[in-house]
Amino acid sequence: MQRHFIVFAGAAAFFIPLLLIADRRGLIPQLALGAATAAFLWLFARGSNEASRIGAAILIATTGEVLLSLGWGLYSYRNALIPLYVPFGHGVFYALAAESARQPALCRLERRITRGVLVAGSLIAAVGFAAFNDQWGLVWWIAAAVCVMRSRNQLLLSMAFIATMLLEWLGTSIGNWHWTAQVPFVGLHSANPPSGVGLLYVLLDTVTIAVCSPSVLRRAAGSRGVLASGAAPFLDQNLDLARNS
Repeated sequence: MQRHFIVFAGAAAFFIPLLLIADRRGLIPQLALGAATAAFLWLFARGSNEASRIGAAILIATTGEVLLSLGWGLYSYRNALIPLYVPFGHGVFYALAAESARQPALCRLERRITRGVLVAGSLIAAVGFAAFNDQWGLVWWIAAAVCVMRSRNQLLLSMAFIATMLLEWLGTSIGNWHWTAQVPFVGLHSANPPSGVGLLYVLLDTVTIAVCSPSVLRRAAGSRGVLASGAAPFLDQNLDLARNS
């Protein structure tokens, strides 16, 4: 495996738990933790060809946080509405999954890793449903499994699922966030965390890749070009008026 990835993964395994333990109420602690997470992400993602996707993942994930936590009420944070380290933390986890999917050693094991995630995820969901009545987790796991099996980026999504489960088990055990036992507007029971919570990062990575695909970017560039050409006469006219006034 590439040395940069090994250092990145090792540093993240050390940094993320310390970040969650250090999580505190108050503007100053939140600003400090947000800045530390942003600096960590910049340190390991600078110069990466994934920069645009990392930025997109942060925006998409933060939107999801607002909708799922503040809007839907699926979970809540202990020390802030949305802690300031969370958006950049999403960037860290996307970068980790993306780097994982580019490692030759892991690529050679893609089928085994994907199969292992599907088997382990099914067992976790089954145990969660039987032992904790985790209905919501089972539904999410079925959706996550379908997404992984149908994806052309199975290694990326499998690594994202693994990282998400580890993060969720750690964060909920420390108490940084808590999942609502009864899913609002749905009525299904949920464990803390739901056994299929990895679906969120599976969807995040899938949407990020789709949004940043060359075809989408070309269409966006074309639209900007049309808008710019259409606005040019208007802008020129206003510049002439400004000069004459």
